[in-house]
Amino acid sequence: MLAMARRAVLGLVALVAVSAALRFWRLGEPGRQYFDEIYYARTAREYLLGQPIYEWTHPPLSKLLVALGVRAFGFEPWGWRFVPALFGTLLVAGLYALGHLASGRPQVGLAVAGLGAVDSIWLVESRIAKPEVFLVTFSVLAYACGWAAVRSGRWSWLLAAGLMAGAACATKWTGAAALAVLAALVAGAWRRGWVRWPWWTLVLSLVAAPAAVYAASYVPSLWRGEGLSDLVRLHRNMYQYHATLQATHPYASPWWSWPLLLRPMWYHYEAAAGRMSGVFAVGNPLVWWAILPAVAALGLRARREPVDAFALCGFLLTYLPYAFVGRLLFVYHFTPVLPFGYLALARGLEEVAALRPGWVRAYWVCAAAVLTYQLPVLVAYPVPATWLRWWTWARSWV
Repeated sequence: MLAMARRAVLGLVALVAVSAALRFWRLGEPGRQYFDEIYYARTAREYLLGQPIYEWTHPPLSKLLVALGVRAFGFEPWGWRFVPALFGTLLVAGLYALGHLASGRPQVGLAVAGLGAVDSIWLVESRIAKPEVFLVTFSVLAYACGWAAVRSGRWSWLLAAGLMAGAACATKWTGAAALAVLAALVAGAWRRGWVRWPWWTLVLSLVAAPAAVYAASYVPSLWRGEGLSDLVRLHRNMYQYHATLQATHPYASPWWSWPLLLRPMWYHYEAAAGRMSGVFAVGNPLVWWAILPAVAALGLRARREPVDAFALCGFLLTYLPYAFVGRLLFVYHFTPVLPFGYLALARGLEEVAALRPGWVRAYWVCAAAVLTYQLPVLVAYPVPATWLRWWTWARSWV
């Protein structure tokens, strides 16, 4: 058992090191703002300069975190992408913690981290100044701390989970799903008799702590001279914006299509003199196409295994609400659901490995090969323009 844990840790170190190298390699390319960086990088600088805020439709935490990199390295691509790259690296370690703590087995943790490491979407989201990598990293850390709480019986871990969930909410309102998942985790642990915390610890951890973090994210707004009435008006406008948004976009996609990868999106594309460079927000098909079957298999095991019940519940709580969202949606909205898909798939790979270990090894080799194959259009590496057809596997990908 000790040898297995040691191998898992060494594997995690290797995954984190490779993930960090890929995230920071050519981080300054493209050499200008692209896609939503025109909102988030700009607003990060405005926070630093005390100027009027341009991007106000989401809570401020992601923009404040991007501002840390701008403060350290200047208003240039490396500066506004530095902190996202850090969080994208931390996400791999957080996925390991989640998988290990939820299952009690380090090999499952390593599989969950490995799936996150080979999933192309995270290389893209870790190299752009936008909120998703912050939202999901905070959420994953919240789930890992929640499992640490129910495994150890120490409610201080639940408090940490609430703080992380509050940070997710302060990044995007969809971070509230993390609180719902934590509540379901605690309810399940209570039902099984794992924990018996006083009621006030639950209120402190799952209500007061998240609210405090969310409120703290608006302290810079108060420093800028805004009053409470201004913040109330801002939140009303934020709600009305998302509730009434009627915009269109060529890369919009319905919620049910995301795990099928029917409509990935180009964040950036340019071609000149017979060469192209682009950033394609696409998942690793060998990972994404396996998620729905893996989640379906959870239904057969959820009553027996708490980790399977957690993965199934978390998947449904974070994914199904999008069926009732009327505004414009994109493939990256599926990213908060992915950790539960990874957990389901890791459990499925564990079952297969017991019977056909060679199949699992082949799966990992192929998944890593697909990531390598996609690499040029994940990091805007210049290639001959005629090569574009090799990355667009379906007409809907163009």
